[in-house]
Amino acid sequence: MALINIDGDPWLTELDACENLSNEIQSQLAARNRENKLSREYGVLSGTVRVRLKQLGGELEQLNRKLGLISGTLTSGEAERRQRKIEALQTKMIQLQRQFTNVNPSSERTDLFQTSNSRGVTFAQDDDDDDPALIASSSSYTVADLRAQQTRILEDQNEGLEALSQVIARQKVLATQIGGEVDLHNEILDDLAQTMETTDSRMNRETRNIGTITTQDSTWSYWIVIGLLFVAIIIAAVL
Repeated sequence: MALINIDGDPWLTELDACENLSNEIQSQLAARNRENKLSREYGVLSGTVRVRLKQLGGELEQLNRKLGLISGTLTSGEAERRQRKIEALQTKMIQLQRQFTNVNPSSERTDLFQTSNSRGVTFAQDDDDDDPALIASSSSYTVADLRAQQTRILEDQNEGLEALSQVIARQKVLATQIGGEVDLHNEILDDLAQTMETTDSRMNRETRNIGTITTQDSTWSYWIVIGLLFVAIIIAAVL
């Protein structure tokens, strides 16, 4: 399933560039194979393919390294699909390098010697510009190289997971401490609520006592007035 660059992901843009570069190399190899090995066009195409193969190898290494850096922000399925894309391009690059180096040196030298004898001119056997051996098999990606890269990727992912585990552990400790503080504050609030309830009950009781005393004081004043009036009536009746 092809990856679609919807949101302008720079990584996917670089992946598309690598795929286009590999397709261009394939076309140039096909064009080179149609040329005579002793022709100037063959040499020019060989030099161009050599440079672009090196460019493709460097860009794939950068792409693989960047995937390791952003893998934490991707889902496991998306990271796996992108890794398969890189591996497919690496395999294609190996095939392109084999096509580039698949030249029979003995037959090429024979052609050179035959051309030299027929024209009476001696040609150099080694041409740095056309020598395919400049890209040796040791410099190309092999199965061991791919496995080593996959091992490095797994190690990077394990390091990332370990770092994530440490972060989660620290967050767990912090959450536990916050939970303890919250429990302590809840206890303090409960004690404060009980104290407020007790104080409110005392205030209500004292208020009732004050009301009772006030009522009693008001009644005594009435009785005093009544007594004074009664005395006054008696005095008036006697006189």
